Amino acid sequence: MNNRPVFRTILSIFSTNIFVIVLVAAGGIILPRLLNPHALGRLNSLTALAAIIYSFTFLGMRSSLLIHLGKHQFEPEKILRALAYIYVLSVILSTLSLLFFFIFLSADRFSCSLVLLVCLINPFEFLISYLQGYQLALGKIGIYNRLIWIPKLIYLFAILLLVGLFGLHVKGALLSILVSNLIAILVILKISHVPFPGMHPGRIPVRVIRSLIGSGILYALAFLVTRLNHKVDILLLKRMSDLSEVGYYSLGANVAESLWQVPIAVGVVLMTRSATSVDQRPVTRQVCAGLRISLLVVLACAAVLYAIAPQLVPFLFGKTYAPSVPMIRTILPGVMFFVVLKILNSQFVGAGKPGLITMALVPALVLNIILNYMLIPRYGGVGAALATDISYFAGSAGLVVIYSRTFGTAIGDIFRYRKSDFHFFGKHRS
Repeated sequence: MNNRPVFRTILSIFSTNIFVIVLVAAGGIILPRLLNPHALGRLNSLTALAAIIYSFTFLGMRSSLLIHLGKHQFEPEKILRALAYIYVLSVILSTLSLLFFFIFLSADRFSCSLVLLVCLINPFEFLISYLQGYQLALGKIGIYNRLIWIPKLIYLFAILLLVGLFGLHVKGALLSILVSNLIAILVILKISHVPFPGMHPGRIPVRVIRSLIGSGILYALAFLVTRLNHKVDILLLKRMSDLSEVGYYSLGANVAESLWQVPIAVGVVLMTRSATSVDQRPVTRQVCAGLRISLLVVLACAAVLYAIAPQLVPFLFGKTYAPSVPMIRTILPGVMFFVVLKILNSQFVGAGKPGLITMALVPALVLNIILNYMLIPRYGGVGAALATDISYFAGSAGLVVIYSRTFGTAIGDIFRYRKSDFHFFGKHRS
């Protein structure tokens, strides 16, 4: 992948992300019309829980896999064989963690079928992330792109069938996630020719497993803190408010967060380049330029969304979801701040410094939780959005300071626009 211009690679991923936006938007429009706010809140609280459990039971394997393959630390065959054992460990940890929550921590009672569906989400997500990391490390952007859009397309059809036609509601939506991921995994294994690793007792690659997990744990911790900053408001809102408010808030957050497709595309490419670069100085220049351009694009899109939100939400989702409008408008500054986190994170991860991400985001997470407890009882979903704005600002400010010191660039230089920003990606290679 290093032989391709940065802009062309980013454009490839971004064009896929545009298609993903269309698919997600279609699903995001259809699902709220099929589920009432209470059911949508219940669904999103369950998927938020699964996402938080995923963030640490995955053991940071996608980033660790990218680093190990990018730096050729072990033969790919040995890494794939080690992943088979790590996968089993991750599935066990994820399942036990979710069962512990449902049995001992949750105040709600869930049916066995619903618990089973939630527990099955992460095992499929693990496999998708393994395949993504493997294809990224090999520079196979086309296959990586398919791993993004194929599950979304299948999910859309599954929602129409299971929730719309058969009326399975929350269970149907969860089952749609499982079906879409399973089919996507089978399709990608078929077209990518990735050898399916076997587990051979007596030939366990202990050294590779230890290296992958040892590196991945740091990434897992950074990912957990990032994911908690992103999802904890939904869980706290469910605890201190009602599921309808969770439904309004989660819909509003999903609409606002659709603006992240630009920084996601930029971040994925720059993380991969950082992972395969000995000299981080060219990567630093690209990261800062990517950040500045991303901020401009997202700011323009956020301004449009702020203006049209009162008309857009009732038109797309129905008048039932009109209470989401003030939440969308309130959370937009936080979306802007999170762009900084997403772009700068890419170089920390690629350079093997995930501990610095954790250092910046733990105080922001603590602030997020405190503010949610203070603001949700009084302002509901708008209070959760305000807490998100403040915590994202604190986290991004802390990360900027650490980034400046780590990669030797002045804070002013990170945000100072240059004419070269607008053609930088097309001219430079790392």
